[in-house]
Amino acid sequence: MVDQVPLTSLSEISSPAQINLRGDAQDTKFSAAIKSILGFDLPEEPNTVAQGADKKALWLSPDEWLIVGGAGSQGDLIWKLEKALEGRHVAINDLSSNRTIFEISGPHVHSILMKSGEMDFHPRVFGPGNCAQTLLAKSQAIVEQTDRSTFHIYVRCSFSRYVAAWLADAAAEFDF
Repeated sequence: MVDQVPLTSLSEISSPAQINLRGDAQDTKFSAAIKSILGFDLPEEPNTVAQGADKKALWLSPDEWLIVGGAGSQGDLIWKLEKALEGRHVAINDLSSNRTIFEISGPHVHSILMKSGEMDFHPRVFGPGNCAQTLLAKSQAIVEQTDRSTFHIYVRCSFSRYVAAWLADAAAEFDF
C-alpha cells in the first residue's frame, strides 16, 4: 500500500522576528537608512512584499511596514534600526510575540482561503509578492502569498488555535 501524501499542508513558522516600522517613505534619509540595514528598499506599492536573503518587508499602509526576519534576530534588527533612524520621526515596535505565522500550501489553497468570504484570493487578483490585511475566519490577519501555491497567514496568538482549526476544516474537502 502506498502512503497518500496530503494535497494541502498546514504548519506553523517557528518564532520569526516581526518588527512593525512606521516612517515617511518619501524621506530620502529614512529610505536610505532602511535600505542600508535590510539590503533592499521598502515596498511603496500597496499590498506588496519586498525581500532580500534573510528579511522581508510587507507593506501595511503608506507609512507602515512589517519587517520579518529570522528567529531571534529582532534584538539586533531593532538596535540597528534605532541607531540608523535616531532623531527621525519613526516608530519601531517588536511584534515577534504578538502573531503566529501559519504556512498553508497546496493546489487548492486559493479555494480554501476564499472560503473566508472576506477577500478575493483568485490567482488573477492576488499572486506571489502580494499581501493584505483582512479578516480571515472573522479574525484579523495579514495574508501573504509567497509563491504560486503557498501563503503565510499572520494572526494574533490568541486566535491561532481557532484559525488553525478553521483552516483545517476548510481544507478537509481537499484531502487535508
